[in-house]
Amino acid sequence: MKTYLRALSFIKNQKWSVVAIVIACFVLSILILIEPFFFKEIIDRLASYSGESNFLKGILSIFLIWAGIVLTNILIQIGVSYYSSFLANKIYCDLWKKTFNHILSLSIEFFQSNKLGTIVRNFERGLDNLYKLQMNFFRHILTNTFIILILVPTLFYLNFKMALLILLTVPFLAFFVFFGIKKAMQSQKVSDEKWSELSGIAYDSINNISLIQSFTLRNNLFKKIKKLMDLAYTKHVNTIKWWGFIIGTSRSIGLVLNILVFLIGSYLFTQSEISLGSIIMFVGFSSILINIFYSIFWNVLDYSWQREKINLFLEIWDKKPKITNVENAFELGRVKGEIEFKKVSFSYKDEVEALKNISFKIKAGEVVAFVGHTGSGKTTTANLISRFYDIQKGEILIDGYNLKEVELDSLRKNIAIVFQDNTFLNTSFLENLRINNDKIDKKEIEKACKQAYIWNLISKNKKGLNEVIGDRGVRLSGGEKQRLSIARAILKDAPILILDEATSALDAKTESKIQLAISNVIKNRTTIIIAHRLSTIKKADRIFVFENGRIVEEGNFESLMKTKAKFYDLASHQITI
Repeated sequence: MKTYLRALSFIKNQKWSVVAIVIACFVLSILILIEPFFFKEIIDRLASYSGESNFLKGILSIFLIWAGIVLTNILIQIGVSYYSSFLANKIYCDLWKKTFNHILSLSIEFFQSNKLGTIVRNFERGLDNLYKLQMNFFRHILTNTFIILILVPTLFYLNFKMALLILLTVPFLAFFVFFGIKKAMQSQKVSDEKWSELSGIAYDSINNISLIQSFTLRNNLFKKIKKLMDLAYTKHVNTIKWWGFIIGTSRSIGLVLNILVFLIGSYLFTQSEISLGSIIMFVGFSSILINIFYSIFWNVLDYSWQREKINLFLEIWDKKPKITNVENAFELGRVKGEIEFKKVSFSYKDEVEALKNISFKIKAGEVVAFVGHTGSGKTTTANLISRFYDIQKGEILIDGYNLKEVELDSLRKNIAIVFQDNTFLNTSFLENLRINNDKIDKKEIEKACKQAYIWNLISKNKKGLNEVIGDRGVRLSGGEKQRLSIARAILKDAPILILDEATSALDAKTESKIQLAISNVIKNRTTIIIAHRLSTIKKADRIFVFENGRIVEEGNFESLMKTKAKFYDLASHQITI
């Protein structure tokens, strides 16, 4: 019930539309309950017919009134059906936008801890099932609730004994149905979990098809998938068995109820307690009650399928971004680019510290390099500047402003990054290059691409800038991706530039060209170069040498080589290789 109420809580912003549907459903419930009274009136008139001349006229007037009520019923049902679809669709679109925006606001850590395929599956399936649940609520649950609330006191008002007979079947129906549903949902939960896991494996496999094929992993993956699917199938079959039990039991109880209404009604008729028409009227009421119960059953059935999917969606909805703006966060304009770390310590979750009491200051416009072995803390330090993670101790300052007090988007607008693992949207060169500003002139784009030595590749394609580069740039080589990423960073025109292994995938000839391009790009920008290949950092103003999360050396290339310490060892090792 908690999940159901949460799912319905999303309609609260459509207050007046909901009020209109509630009123329409209330009127509709009254019209449905009026019909059995026509049964009674017509049967009783027929039973008492004794040849009156105006008899047919009286019967006809009843049918005309009945026809008017039926027509009104149909029109209201059409209106409720249409408007509930309209309203549910409006809520769906609004919720899709808000949830997608919410997902994009979540911290990097969330995406590192969850499979992308599972996130997308839970997002899409959860929204689809929320839509269906809200549709059922507007179209069926509201009207059925009003009918029950009106029908129960009406039955007791008309005949206490017949009311008890009809209502006593409800506990039996409820027991069998909810017992079966409980068993079915236990199996369904396991089935849904396995299907969600299968979806994540499928997405990861397709997204890494080159890895799958090069390591010939298809057979191993198939075995793993088959095992999961067999379990999902077995649990699903068990679920279907319980649904069969519920349907068979509830239908049997409904048939028994109609027989008992006729039986007890016949006895009360012989005792002159009710009329013949009243028996038919109570049969009509019992049929309405059974139909409502069937409707509730199918809604509960739908909900049992929906609940786990909606819960997985709500888990995403309830997930709070770890990196957020403080109240009254300061909005940065274009910064000069001074960066300072003051006794910064950081660890991922509760693991060993990745950075230990680091302090340094980078002047505006200065070019610095971070070097060290893999895992020494270089990229982690750079990521903290963009506040992809929050530090546990110390302070990080940009132009003297503490990052935790700065509005997040305004901070990141001042930083351009060429990532080690370059990522692109599955769109054209043009859209990927305009990712930060869709109004950038094509002449500026051409200039940036020439600086990054990617323009020749783009111009030789038939579609030029409109050529689609594939998911994550799969149609490009590693070097082409990095050059395109450099062009994208140039176009962002941020005062702080971070180059994370920006030339690692380039051949020596192309690397030398990129070095010339970078030397032009870094002018009047604070630049951080993260590199394993030391040939890329000879012209850096300062070099920070990282080891085990600490800065163990600092200086320019020549001074560090003269000390013959850690940096000298790194350089000598590369020269030896």
